[in-house]
Amino acid sequence: MRLRVFIDTNVFIYAFEFPGSNSSKIIDLLNKGQIEAVISERVLKEVQTYFKKYYDKDLAAMFRDYILRTCTIMLSADVRKEMAEYKKLIKDKDLEQLAVVKKLGIKYLIAYDRDFENFEEYITPKEFIKEMDIKTASSDY
Repeated sequence: MRLRVFIDTNVFIYAFEFPGSNSSKIIDLLNKGQIEAVISERVLKEVQTYFKKYYDKDLAAMFRDYILRTCTIMLSADVRKEMAEYKKLIKDKDLEQLAVVKKLGIKYLIAYDRDFENFEEYITPKEFIKEMDIKTASSDY
């Protein structure tokens, strides 16, 4: 059984912009079927918005299609209860991600975001790659 992880927006972005990064190694694991990735509806939207804004609509569409093919997406409507429960503990921009992780009992929330530091599931891309016993890149992301 593959390890199920939550991948945050910045991992997709860093993987694309820094091909030798730890985030890129995580996407390689996903592409090889060695991990199962879960994301929130918000992550899908953030990735699309980023690539459309900083690159173009074609690259944004390519990323959307890639994510739809490779990740399980939890809709915000399916985590409303958890969002209400954790609302006061984290910023709104990160609430949906945390709610998905908590609802599904996912062990690893892979992100490069200090806002998750108070949660046991949070792990940086570098820490995750180390945990998988793979040689890490020098950057944390």
